Amino acid sequence: MAAELSTPARQVLIALMVRAERVSNPDLRKAYRIEITKAVREELAAAGLLVFEKGPRNAIFHELTDRGWARARREFRCPPPERVSGAWLLHYATLRHLAGLLDRTDRQIADVFTEPDRGPGTGTGTGSIEDRILDAYRELAEKPGDLVGLVALRQRLTGVDRTDQDRALAGLDRRREIHLDPDPARHELTPDAHDAAILIGGEAKHLITIGRP
Repeated sequence: MAAELSTPARQVLIALMVRAERVSNPDLRKAYRIEITKAVREELAAAGLLVFEKGPRNAIFHELTDRGWARARREFRCPPPERVSGAWLLHYATLRHLAGLLDRTDRQIADVFTEPDRGPGTGTGTGSIEDRILDAYRELAEKPGDLVGLVALRQRLTGVDRTDQDRALAGLDRRREIHLDPDPARHELTPDAHDAAILIGGEAKHLITIGRP
């Protein structure tokens, strides 16, 4: 039932679903004029719906867990929270129509929201960066399924902002087009290899693989 979460928590759940990536409060304020308070962060984390971690300049980055994505999908059929603005009423009406479309076409929520939304006026997605990631892997790997260090892969992405790299990697991993894994010999990694890691679900991932060996 919708009552299991507070109204602010439900709104944050929807925002993180639409955003479809690790996101900080400054990003959320810029894109949607909302932010994740400590109380809401703890509410969602306690329910296993959200993970968070500190990033550069002590900014806190948030991302939905698999359970969070499933709970966000339930919002499509939930009544809107009480005492919200007309914009949120329209939003939930739209979600109900979208739920019907997904059911009729046998589509999944990932088909709609795994391409990150950066908010108004922020570009058209990460397709070209994703292509460069896939190309870089093919250049570095001897065969499909080989493990390649992110430190080597990032060296092939010259001119691409680190944030955009992380966004593209996370999207590819979420869609299972690539697999990101931690290095089992983390104590042997160089500082550059540690720095090149990406945090997914609160865990540092140092390696990328595509396909089967």
